[in-house]
Amino acid sequence: MDSLMIASEYISNKIISVLTMNEQHQHFSSLLHRCSAVWRARIDERLRPWGMTQATWRTLWILRQGGERLNQSLLAARLGIETPTLVRILDRMEKLGLLERVPDPQDRRQKYIEISARGLALAAEIEGEVVATREEMLGRLGADEVQAGIAILEKILASPLPRGDAEPAD
Repeated sequence: MDSLMIASEYISNKIISVLTMNEQHQHFSSLLHRCSAVWRARIDERLRPWGMTQATWRTLWILRQGGERLNQSLLAARLGIETPTLVRILDRMEKLGLLERVPDPQDRRQKYIEISARGLALAAEIEGEVVATREEMLGRLGADEVQAGIAILEKILASPLPRGDAEPAD
């Protein structure tokens, strides 16, 4: 009977441990979501004087990185958003003269998105606001904490995706 009680207690402790881990995962994922929302809200607030948002800033930032030419689909994937959402962002940015849609000479249906000189200048001008926001939110963390956070987030992002899901990029 003693071994049965020990086994029962062991199983009970494992169940409690699993529930606790599930609750911790729920809390952690909730904090990730809140951090993302706070980050976006703070960037939006700081960039408001320029008529920019976190979404338009990230679009400029990716385009400014250069490298390969990006069409709308590739840019949407890099931003981790749906193409129709990106189209609205691009329309607004194009009206402001921050980017251009350039037709693909081989496929007239395709358009490449290129940052304009005005977009480059604005990106350089507002980058300090983004850096300041980053410092506000992360400045209290030590180097070890930042490295631990990076390792955790990279591990989460390396998790296999369920079939059919597309992984949002950067």
